[in-house]
Amino acid sequence: MVARNVLMEEQPVSSTPAPAETLMQRFEGRQSNELVLAFAGPIGCGIKSVVNAARRSLLKLNYRVEVIKVSQFLEESLAAGRIQATVKDQEWSDPFYRYRKLQEAGKRIRELSENKHILAEFAVSQIVLDRERSRDEAVNAPVESYSQRVAYLIDQVKRPEEVDLLRALYRNLFYLVGVTKPYAQRKRLLEDDGVDETETEKLIEIDRSEEGLWGQQLDKTLHLADFFVRNDALVDQRNAIDRFVSLIHGDKSKTPDVLETGMYAAYAAGLRSACLSRQVGAAIANTNGDVIATGCNDVPAPKGGLYGGARSHQDHRCVHIGDRECFNDYYKRKLQEDIGYVLDVIFRENGVGNSGKILKQSLEAIYKKTRLGSLIEFSRSVHAEMDAIVSLARSGGEGIRGARLFTTTFPCHSCARHIVASGIEEVIYIEPYDKSMAQQLHRDAISFESPADYSEEMNDEDRRHQESKVKFLHFEGVSPRLFATVFRADGRKNKDTGRFVPIATENPAKVLPEYLDNYHAFEDAAVKHFAEKLSKLPSVKY
Repeated sequence: MVARNVLMEEQPVSSTPAPAETLMQRFEGRQSNELVLAFAGPIGCGIKSVVNAARRSLLKLNYRVEVIKVSQFLEESLAAGRIQATVKDQEWSDPFYRYRKLQEAGKRIRELSENKHILAEFAVSQIVLDRERSRDEAVNAPVESYSQRVAYLIDQVKRPEEVDLLRALYRNLFYLVGVTKPYAQRKRLLEDDGVDETETEKLIEIDRSEEGLWGQQLDKTLHLADFFVRNDALVDQRNAIDRFVSLIHGDKSKTPDVLETGMYAAYAAGLRSACLSRQVGAAIANTNGDVIATGCNDVPAPKGGLYGGARSHQDHRCVHIGDRECFNDYYKRKLQEDIGYVLDVIFRENGVGNSGKILKQSLEAIYKKTRLGSLIEFSRSVHAEMDAIVSLARSGGEGIRGARLFTTTFPCHSCARHIVASGIEEVIYIEPYDKSMAQQLHRDAISFESPADYSEEMNDEDRRHQESKVKFLHFEGVSPRLFATVFRADGRKNKDTGRFVPIATENPAKVLPEYLDNYHAFEDAAVKHFAEKLSKLPSVKY
């Protein structure tokens, strides 16, 4: 079947001539009215309440809202025998088994299908089916032009491949909402649901980063969100979702808050980094919320600062010198070789047969399953957090005590100890960092809860001790990836009246349009339009 190019077709003739439609107006008429929101959050975060808040908010904007529950598909697959249910261990509580059964079902269906984004494909299939049903119910609605005002809410995604697929398919129609909740509150919620205290940590860890190729990988998924909402107060949650929905529909009355401004400054600083391992940015804000320093992870240069920028003519970063490889990876492999020499001697002295094969397997296992593969001490880069702190010392700027540090990635344990020593009171981060042992090494000085999260049963002494710690908290608000899109002032003022332009009270358009046609169809329409207009010009004789 050859797809029709609706843009190329002649418009029906009316008895009352309409004003001539410009080419851009024809293009704008081909915008999709659909919206796809996916949600990601750790187990016990209460994601259902956030989905419900989004549903209420979108209904106010005249969307038909359809919720797609991935867990329902997993339950149906278990019931239909597509995948085998996990056998219940006698020691497991019933609530724990209910959660583990679904976790294992997701893992097995990915493994059996050899498809890491199969659950996202299920969501896509449900969207297509709903669209076909709606089109069948509509009168004279051709496939190529039908676009109902409907929002699809996907509850929920657990792997980065699922997000990648949905973004590739739906482009500007798609947004990922990340839901966070303090660890202690999630643990209490699971226990209130009947999960034994000894079982909650296992569930949370499997959800966060399951071993193997096919399990859940929330840590690698959550940080991809376009918007983060902290789900610990019903009123705040609804306000946050309402604000997000307004922003993606072009509400220019809303401006960035302190957290969004600080994190965007950190993100922008991180773009300066040419590190081969990862790109990290940091920003320090004073008690008034003013950004007073930024930093990124990169190689230090003589006389202060980092290579790049003004020093581009004498750039000695890893990406520009020698074999252009990461020094940290190089020296970790050298250390692996050294361990190999020692093991080889031990194997030979003890008469281990086939020692070459065993040695190779042993070294790979050691590298992947111990902290050897996670060592960061051989990196040449100054970390972003330290670059920001040191830049204040170098410039003689204002003091750092009581400040807030924003970082795109959770600090490593080395940076964490310097952050504590510097007098910074709060750290805001987006992406987790598995290699960091900050929590294990500095539990006495670091807290992952704000005062609002403290248990009512906490006594005064424990409360004072907790309040004295440096707070490491997850970011809330519009992510840096979406910041410039929703906060640009385009169209804020009516140029004729000078008045503010609010979003439409009915059916407001999205701030980022997505079209029903591919760019080839638009090219064809533009070329045809050009030929039509050119034919109306008088012929010129030379």
